[in-house]
Amino acid sequence: MSGGSRTPNDRGGRARSLATGGLVLAVVAELSSAGLLGLSGWFISSCAVAGAATFSSFSYVAPSGGVRAFAMARVAGNYSERLVLHAAALRRVAAARAGLFERAAGSERAQEDGLWSGELLDRGMADADSAGMALIECTAPVAVTAALTVAAVGAVAASASIVPAAVLAAGVVIMAMVAHRTPGTVREAEQRTRKELRAELVTAVDAWPELASLGAAGQLAARTTARLTRLDTARAAAGRRGHRTMLATSLIGTATVTATAALGTGGAREAPTFVFVALMSLGALAQAERLATAAEARTTAKAAQHRLTADMPPTEGDPTTTEIRSWSTEQGIGFADYPLPPMALRPGRVLGATVAQGALLVVTGRSGSGKSTLLRTLASSLRQAAEGGDGRPAVVAVAADDHLFTGTLGSNWRLADAALTDDEIDERLAELRLDDSGLTATTPVGPGGRQLSGGELRRVYLGRALARRPHVLIVDEPTTGLDDRTARHVLGILTNLPDTTVVLALHAVPECLEAAGQVTQLPLDHASQGE
Repeated sequence: MSGGSRTPNDRGGRARSLATGGLVLAVVAELSSAGLLGLSGWFISSCAVAGAATFSSFSYVAPSGGVRAFAMARVAGNYSERLVLHAAALRRVAAARAGLFERAAGSERAQEDGLWSGELLDRGMADADSAGMALIECTAPVAVTAALTVAAVGAVAASASIVPAAVLAAGVVIMAMVAHRTPGTVREAEQRTRKELRAELVTAVDAWPELASLGAAGQLAARTTARLTRLDTARAAAGRRGHRTMLATSLIGTATVTATAALGTGGAREAPTFVFVALMSLGALAQAERLATAAEARTTAKAAQHRLTADMPPTEGDPTTTEIRSWSTEQGIGFADYPLPPMALRPGRVLGATVAQGALLVVTGRSGSGKSTLLRTLASSLRQAAEGGDGRPAVVAVAADDHLFTGTLGSNWRLADAALTDDEIDERLAELRLDDSGLTATTPVGPGGRQLSGGELRRVYLGRALARRPHVLIVDEPTTGLDDRTARHVLGILTNLPDTTVVLALHAVPECLEAAGQVTQLPLDHASQGE
């Protein structure tokens, strides 16, 4: 990596330094606010007492100067704190997002095997926001509460006695315990229910014509209504939990202020001291009430950070669960000793094949015969064996359930080649006969490519993969959703890639490929033992 490049650790270090400065400013601003509150109350009370006395030697010069100093410090601290803390939080969000995408970009197997889907990256972006903003929503309130409590307890002990100071400290600790008691449990249930409802609605929109024709619209409506009811129940439970926590902390705070003020000003204590103790206690306890919100933010951020840093869990049919011996040279690729997985129609069969550069390997078989699993395993194994060096990716795989990001066709294809212009993209769309549908580089694809048909999506996925000019192109079901004429055209493109070895999964070999040269067939339904 060049000297001018920035690693995630560098970005994280700068964000931490900025965050530390922001937290210090937040503490200064809150201490200034508490000091202004307490000193102003004491000063006003002292002036009232001095004005009521016949003779008084009370001097207002020093206290009034202190009030002004606290006021200026509070204004400056609040302004600086907002600037620095928000800048630090945005840096943390940027660092988390950059780390997420660098992680995705650095794992070719995860990209091409579908582990880094668009939905997963969208969720990762939301998690990065939650983890970054925790600095403002969680860390800052906790740090400020701790500092303010220490300062308030010290001030009460110095002005009154140790007993009311201990009562104040105990009140803050109890409020903190109430705030952090199993936070976020109900909120997580609400979020889980909302996610299920969102998935249900998206599925219903996509499948509505079929369901309506089957007469299942009523059942679908009932299921959706049931999920909406569960969401309302989860929201109500979360609201009740929040109200109970707020009520409990408010009652504890009121009791603590009352006890602290009574103990600190008993007997012949002066009125200014009573006001000072009461206001300092009130300021500390009001800040402690924010701990309930901070606890919920901490739970959300902790879960988000765990998802951002945890290893990708293995999925069903993960290619790493099946061993395979493969090789890749300038003359082509090959593999051997591949046992069909247990979910295949003929588990235990051992397969192998060799394909020359520019040639085509067609893996055929019925649904469930293991075609997709073989393709994922081969892609993963070839990436591990590839040496590269010419700037072209060793392997690019197009899964049956590939993903398009919300945006335009051009923005999606530039993920493969950032240098592509709109004119170049339009030319490639025309080569795939997508211009017949009126698609251009500026055509919006909608969320997940929902504005395109199934056949259009398959060709868009394929065109994006071809833009990377890989040494090996692996495509699962390239003709799904295509009419015969368009399917023949697409397969003709795939048989005319002299610098790319192509591996396809199809249910059967079409006539146009049987007549083509350099096509190797590997039928999984009738695989023989051994190579």
